[in-house]
Amino acid sequence: MPEIDFRKVRATYQSWGEGPPLLLLHSGGGSGAQWSRIAKTLAPERLSIAPDLLGFGATGSWPEAGALTHDLQADLVAQVIAANTDRPVDVVGHSYGGATAVRLAMNHRDWVRSLVLIEPILANLLREADDVLFPESIAVAKEFIASVEQGKPALGWEIFLDSRNGPGTWARISDEQRGQFVARADSARDAFLSNLANVTSFADCRSLDVPMTIVCGAKTSAPDRRTTELLKDCADGATYVVIEGAGHMSPLTHTADVTSIIREHLQRVDAV
Repeated sequence: MPEIDFRKVRATYQSWGEGPPLLLLHSGGGSGAQWSRIAKTLAPERLSIAPDLLGFGATGSWPEAGALTHDLQADLVAQVIAANTDRPVDVVGHSYGGATAVRLAMNHRDWVRSLVLIEPILANLLREADDVLFPESIAVAKEFIASVEQGKPALGWEIFLDSRNGPGTWARISDEQRGQFVARADSARDAFLSNLANVTSFADCRSLDVPMTIVCGAKTSAPDRRTTELLKDCADGATYVVIEGAGHMSPLTHTADVTSIIREHLQRVDAV
């Protein structure tokens, strides 16, 4: 697995295929491997690059506890891009990775040709809109953080995984998988803290002057749906797509739909 040194942290990534570069940013609790099926489908036409973000997969955690931010994640991603190409890339970001994708486009504009944002975690938009769903949007993060700090990481993971993948998810996975999740609870806590500290605003989103597709699952949570709607309303000219039957984890549960959306987005961008 290729790796880079990011400010003395070992960071890893995977790549598939050949052609113009496509960057894929994973959801919280996952890794770059989340994108393997989609990347392999696109391999004949695209070089897909999927990093493990700080604290996820085989990439090390940020050494300063509680100091992880999406801006740091964006800096890491920019370095991964630079290690693989000298041209702007199309970026797909899902959930946690969607929040990082927005910061990447803001802080490293020259590296970003276009964006596909699949239910990005941008709770600050709900707060700024004084939306009644804001407390619900940060509830799981707060419960996870509290569980880890109380010495109950398994409970935190159960709350999180069941909220994102359906009730009973934690109960169905193997003891080995549970142990792997528990082992990285501290890193995950820092990732949740980075979500709560993410100050991406409406003004920031309006400043994103790149072609954009925003994706939402028809069966996702109310806060996640509302976030995509707010983003759509302030992102001038963005394409908005709803995947019927999908929840928050559409890249894993509705792979063919997400692949088609990405391909259609790339065709629109190429045609400009």
